[in-house]
Amino acid sequence: MTPDVPRDILFRARLGDREAFRAVLEAVQKLAFNISFRILHNAADAEDATQEIFLRLFRNFPQYDPGQPFLPWFRRLATNCVLNWKEKRRPSAELPDQVPAREDAAPDPSGLLHQAIRELPSEYQACVTLKYLEDLGVGEIARTLQVPVGTVKTWLFRAREMLVQKLKPHVETLL
Repeated sequence: MTPDVPRDILFRARLGDREAFRAVLEAVQKLAFNISFRILHNAADAEDATQEIFLRLFRNFPQYDPGQPFLPWFRRLATNCVLNWKEKRRPSAELPDQVPAREDAAPDPSGLLHQAIRELPSEYQACVTLKYLEDLGVGEIARTLQVPVGTVKTWLFRAREMLVQKLKPHVETLL
């Protein structure tokens, strides 16, 4: 569900009205968390990144053009913020998200897919997340990431190719 923020609230928030800004935050809170979680795949990190999104929104709100739709502008701000947050916080060694109960246990297909997505370059992750999890079109993704449509198509193609290669060894074991 896409949040709806009335124009008058956006205008007042842009001028510094704290109650209006709070209303904007409440309207986009779930969207911000969803974007964060789908890129970071970790609830605690997503909560931290969501707070960073809100700080960036507060700092950049005066730059929002009220003549333009708010949600694409917010998605771009949130996506870029999470990607920057992720790059700054990249650990030197990652701990596994889950430890399998048994060595002979079958791998979780959903977990394999999420792990493969996490291993993609960040721009590919963003495209896959926005396309398949946020259900945005290629044009909307291009506007969100501020890249040409052709670049988005290339990134999506390459991301799918990389995912096929990463998941191919697991397909036979799951069938």
